Amino acid sequence: MPRLNLFKIKVQTGDPGTPGPVLFNINNHVLPFEKAKGGTGSGELFEGEFEVNSFAHSLTLVGPQEGNWNIKKIQVDYDCENVDPYSVTFGEVTLDDSTEVNIWRDPPLPTFDV
Repeated sequence: MPRLNLFKIKVQTGDPGTPGPVLFNINNHVLPFEKAKGGTGSGELFEGEFEVNSFAHSLTLVGPQEGNWNIKKIQVDYDCENVDPYSVTFGEVTLDDSTEVNIWRDPPLPTFDV
């Protein structure tokens, strides 16, 4: 598991949206995103990032405090120590006050020609 320096997220909201705030859970610490822009209303795009500088034993996007949040797509860009930056796209999911979605993915395995 590499050390996670920074991750950036883009969340495309479906219907219904949520009034926010957008929170994530890393290693059992619930935090807001830094440099957040956009929105989480129906059809809106939210973008945020967070400088972690630690190992990500767990990383999840937290559901809203009230109601449901229908997410059409999540894209996460990871910047990890000693690994090329990589990106993962997640499909549709609906979150509520009791759910979170796992957004941590290990880096792809190195490839080489033989």
